[in-house]
Amino acid sequence: MRVLLTCLALIAFTAHAGDARVYQTDKYGNIQYHKPSYTIKSDGRVIQTDAYGNKLYHKQQYLMRDNNIVPIDAYGSRQYSKPTLVIEGRKTASVNRKP
Repeated sequence: MRVLLTCLALIAFTAHAGDARVYQTDKYGNIQYHKPSYTIKSDGRVIQTDAYGNKLYHKQQYLMRDNNIVPIDAYGSRQYSKPTLVIEGRKTASVNRKP
């Protein structure tokens, strides 16, 4: 999951307008269209999307702010019981656990 969020962070920096899709790949780099993907909206919200393009608002969502990936619920409220991911440059991410 951490690797997927790191990929989301790296791809989201290149998306400037509109929605961007992030797909899972296998070890050879082939896109796995039958697996869930993620949509990154222009406001920084990351929403899981099924294979048909339907957004799964009832699943875990994230909000990208500054250098943090913050877990939020379907209403946009911060979930303090879940860890925040901190982006440290372009290639690495670490977990920042706040009480």
